[in-house]
Amino acid sequence: VHGVNNIPWCRCFSSSIRHPPLSLGYMAGLQSASLPTPEPEEELADEMAWTTFDEAHELLQDVDPSMLLEFEDNLWTESRMKFVHATKQVSVMDLYDRDDTNDKESSNIVRSLVFNARPHLIQSSIQVEATSKKVLWGQPPPLVGPSATHLGGLALALPLWLAGKQQESGQEAIGDALEVDPNDNSPTEKDKQQPSVLVLGAGGCTIPSLLAKVGCHVTAIEPSDDVRHAAWHYFGAAEAGIELLPGLGQDYLRKQLRDPVDMLIVDAEDGTSAPPASMKEAPFWKDLVPPALKPGALVAVNVIGDPETERMILQQTIANALGTTYHVWCCEVPEIAQVSPRHCLLFATPYVISSSDADGDDDDEPIIPRIKEAINKYECLDRPAEWTKQIELARS
Repeated sequence: VHGVNNIPWCRCFSSSIRHPPLSLGYMAGLQSASLPTPEPEEELADEMAWTTFDEAHELLQDVDPSMLLEFEDNLWTESRMKFVHATKQVSVMDLYDRDDTNDKESSNIVRSLVFNARPHLIQSSIQVEATSKKVLWGQPPPLVGPSATHLGGLALALPLWLAGKQQESGQEAIGDALEVDPNDNSPTEKDKQQPSVLVLGAGGCTIPSLLAKVGCHVTAIEPSDDVRHAAWHYFGAAEAGIELLPGLGQDYLRKQLRDPVDMLIVDAEDGTSAPPASMKEAPFWKDLVPPALKPGALVAVNVIGDPETERMILQQTIANALGTTYHVWCCEVPEIAQVSPRHCLLFATPYVISSSDADGDDDDEPIIPRIKEAINKYECLDRPAEWTKQIELARS
């Protein structure tokens, strides 16, 4: 039996253990990140000293696997969490919600996708039905809790886009842009009526699945084979009907993009910052992004970086590239999410979305109520009132 990367496990496994423990990659991340680990893993930290994830992973090949299995047992006993799939690079973990009144498991499971090199960050999360183990794709990820992720806020792209389309066209109610003619089931006609979304950095496809469920046509680009496999088999991407493609986002824009889109979501990162360096530079935003956008399109970007330097530079770079018809603004993460100030979401909205609150034209209704209506109609966010508050703060 071979472990990850064909490293033989026979050198450290007893005959009763036929597969490497699923926690191997996650443990390598805990050790290399110098995070506290539950007993008996403190023994590992005492015995080994390493600085990188790859070094930790290599050294763990020689550790008695019973220690990793004991870690998995303790994780279940103490935190009601178990591994359901893992590779060297990623882990899929289920967190069971216990009903403390009768010490029984409830019907709630939150499934998380974690990059093992950064085990303290949740990349994607989704609800799973406990009895059937059915993935409840299309629901917003939690904003708070042990399996929370603020990246659910990227789903704001939909209500922001809808509000702008409503204002532009004079629609009386949110949602017309997502309605499909029930008498015309042809794929071509349906695609024409569906808002198109391109996601660069698909991850577990939580946001792509949510947008697909409410009626968008979603194409998601993800370079990692491990992440695409997890998204497809454990996070509902297959059921959602997402077009999930391999490759780098900039390469897709340069070579494979067929038609411009209504919404562009950039959720790529390089391990320390987001977006990666190649997607922060002016050529990406000036040469590749504008041709990918339909008139009135919206752009959403996951940002990790210093607020006073990296974020401001990126915000100005995007503004310069998209021109005066766009307003680029920052939506801070709600405080209840308890994330670092280095995290925020940038949005580039068409001028018509950003101007009606302040242009003094009595014929234009304020945009915030339109955004609230879209958020409530499509239930695309956890804690929607918290996100609405952040939008109001950003517009003030």
